[in-house]
Amino acid sequence: MKDKGLVVSTKEDMAQVEVQCFTEHCQNCSARSLCVGKNQSKGLIMVRNPLRASAGDEVEIEIPDTKYSRSLILLFGTLLLASLVGLGLGSLLAPLLPLSSSAASLLGLLCALIIAGIFLSRYFRAKNKVSLYPVIKVITKKGERHG
Repeated sequence: MKDKGLVVSTKEDMAQVEVQCFTEHCQNCSARSLCVGKNQSKGLIMVRNPLRASAGDEVEIEIPDTKYSRSLILLFGTLLLASLVGLGLGSLLAPLLPLSSSAASLLGLLCALIIAGIFLSRYFRAKNKVSLYPVIKVITKKGERHG
């Protein structure tokens, strides 16, 4: 999905862009959770800034819908799989532990979720800026800072 906005501020290779929130577009936007103005007429969203746009520039951004959706599926799928595996392993290992079957299953669930959480946090830290953030594709109008 493409959208237009105004660069508000920049920091390193990221920019904060003010976009207009049109109700029909915002409701279906895959990056809605990244947008600050979810229920307002304008929203602020962090985007990658490979073109080095400056504050005041009007830009066109592209939101990677498919990558964002895949990442959500990976996130929730991994947590679901870890939950099931943890419960199963806890139940299977219950006779070896001095715990009841339900307590061992709960322990297995918690351990599996912690391990999955660590894996997911490392994965998304490495991939976050590369694939999940919207990106500035075109600077349509230079702002006042360009002279």
